[in-house]
Amino acid sequence: MEYFEAERTLAAAEKLAWDARDFDALARLYMPLQESRRQRRQRCGEGIVRLDILAMGSSDKLDGNSFIESFPHGQLLIAGWGSIQPAIDARRAQAKLGLYVDVFLAAVYPVQSGKLVAIVPTENVALPAVQPLPVDVLIRRLPAHSVVMSVAELPVGQMIPTLETYGRVMAIWERLHAPFLAAADATADPIRRIEAYRAAIGVDYACELAHQGIANTARQLCTKAERLT
Repeated sequence: MEYFEAERTLAAAEKLAWDARDFDALARLYMPLQESRRQRRQRCGEGIVRLDILAMGSSDKLDGNSFIESFPHGQLLIAGWGSIQPAIDARRAQAKLGLYVDVFLAAVYPVQSGKLVAIVPTENVALPAVQPLPVDVLIRRLPAHSVVMSVAELPVGQMIPTLETYGRVMAIWERLHAPFLAAADATADPIRRIEAYRAAIGVDYACELAHQGIANTARQLCTKAERLT
């Protein structure tokens, strides 16, 4: 039940296997790695849900580290003013401390009709400058595959975890990883397909279908190599 330790050990082994293109090891590693991450996500889902940690103006500075101290177990949406840095800081604090906390990478933007929250898939994205824009213009300027919703759509205050709240959070994760998973499924070359599945896992560490896709593709590569020998 030491899921973080299991994940770290398996992830380190996965990197070694991938760098060496050891497809037999990859095929064996990915299912236990998937299980450790599935259990990690489930443990996060048993904690407090806060999807409203939002900066409401340029002077509203969020400290990602302090939110991890306040909510050391749960699922958080942390959105800076035109910035995902508070969420990045929270993720790094969570990883350092080994806490069961999931954090969405999000930013708040003013639009002509109010305020929007943009949840982006990865840390290494370029965000548009903060300025009042029509919604459709802002969406076009956001990183590809961002999930956009109005502030009014987000629940206010701490929520006790239930099947409904867990399902709501899982739906956001699925919206984030879905285009990356679809791109991987459509990739013909097996090596590039594994790379694409790894990219989907970079968006959502608990994307089970991406783990299964890598295991299956690696197994096919092993079978192909055996036939050639």
